[in-house]
Amino acid sequence: MEQYSRMNTVEIHGVPMQPNEDVVSVVKEVGKALDFNLTESIIDACHRLGKKTGPNNSPPGIIVKFVRRLDKDELLRKRHVRRDFSTRHMNLNVDKPVYINEALSPARRRLFAMAREIKRDKQYKYFWVRGGKISLRKEESGTITTITCQADLEKL
Repeated sequence: MEQYSRMNTVEIHGVPMQPNEDVVSVVKEVGKALDFNLTESIIDACHRLGKKTGPNNSPPGIIVKFVRRLDKDELLRKRHVRRDFSTRHMNLNVDKPVYINEALSPARRRLFAMAREIKRDKQYKYFWVRGGKISLRKEESGTITTITCQADLEKL
């Protein structure tokens, strides 16, 4: 249920924070850079995540909840097409990569981190999340393994 409630939601990371910024305008700028007409009418809610305290001092991410899942899927598809997407495409002075991912529940986020380690250790070539489901594949024509719990990782 927790993951299902995030089905229309994406996280955007890597966009620098401006003083007194309007987050909706920032999200519209991301859409414009990806050639996706992101209007206020398709956004249910958006806001910055809380400030992280860490050594890399990266800007907090942005959560965007769409009214329709189709709009979220289209934004992710546009992002996938532009593989080198960065802040320079948004006409900002810095050139840092911008990441747009499906929002995951805390439990799925932990599972994702464990699956990423398995991918690296066991040399899986493909690793992705779609519809909140984590998937791995060794080679292009290999079978797809969907990870739903920690037991699935132990089988690999």
